[in-house]
Amino acid sequence: MQLPFSDYIKIIGKGQRGGRSLTREEAYQAMKMVLANKVTGDQRGAFLMLLRTREETPEEVIGFVDACRELIEPEVQTLAPVLDIGCYAGKRRQLPWYLLAVAVLVKNGTRVMLHGAHEPGSGRLYASTVLPTLGLPAVNTVTQAKSQMDEHLVTYLDLSCLLPALDHIIKLREVFGLRSCANTLARLLNPTGAKYCVQGVYHMHLDHKHCRVNENYENIDALCFRGDGGDPEVNGERETELFVTRGGKTDEYVLPVIAKRWALKDKTMAVGDMLEVWHGKAESDYGEQAIISSLASYLVLLRSSEVNDAIEEAKLLWQQRDKASLPFSN
Repeated sequence: MQLPFSDYIKIIGKGQRGGRSLTREEAYQAMKMVLANKVTGDQRGAFLMLLRTREETPEEVIGFVDACRELIEPEVQTLAPVLDIGCYAGKRRQLPWYLLAVAVLVKNGTRVMLHGAHEPGSGRLYASTVLPTLGLPAVNTVTQAKSQMDEHLVTYLDLSCLLPALDHIIKLREVFGLRSCANTLARLLNPTGAKYCVQGVYHMHLDHKHCRVNENYENIDALCFRGDGGDPEVNGERETELFVTRGGKTDEYVLPVIAKRWALKDKTMAVGDMLEVWHGKAESDYGEQAIISSLASYLVLLRSSEVNDAIEEAKLLWQQRDKASLPFSN
């Protein structure tokens, strides 16, 4: 039963003794109202910031995700990727090298859906800015994305095309000064219903929360890990716990350190450097270990590979890449 929106605010906001978490159904109904703009701006702000303060439960997030997925246009399903990757954090210390790991997968026949958003004034480098330089032109409609997917086996669509209402909430960070649950929901969205999806998170324990949510959707195999800056990129300078959820059950793998030394912050963040490395004209300590580590993590998900086997396959696939082409060209 759908309550007045003020009741949902009251449920989560009455304090430690009087308040409680929302049920899945309550969360679903509340988020439906938020996304449909059936609440006032004040109500929306109060609701999102109360959730931010007390943190959303997995049950609430599941209800929110249900509401978000219900609003995705059916045409999006026709993109039919094998792998879904959300690119929402943006990079600020290193380039988004994981995109070259994605390019290797695509070159070897895996259909990949990329989606993301950008927050104005964040100072971060987003996938949407980088991809055209790597050979994947920007598209703005599902029809264009379908054509691009069929031709290149990969496409990127901004959240503003997939679910504008959720994109608007993400951009409210400028107003609140804080991120909201929308950033989590976007990573979990998997708008095409792909069989496999990858979720990079930043904060501790968010990976565990994602696992609890992923376990609810038994038809989707999901990989979640704490990625560099929160993006779906493994930093090979440290051990990374990979949480792989299949059929409602989560297994944990540990990807070992493969970096030979720590890399300094990239002060220039020149996207052309990624092309130089791809073409074999330059080397990058951070970049190449991030590519191999990220690719290995994706292979653990896609192939059900053991970690060491995935690392060796990732190294081989990287060595065998077509250096003469652009990363995302046929």
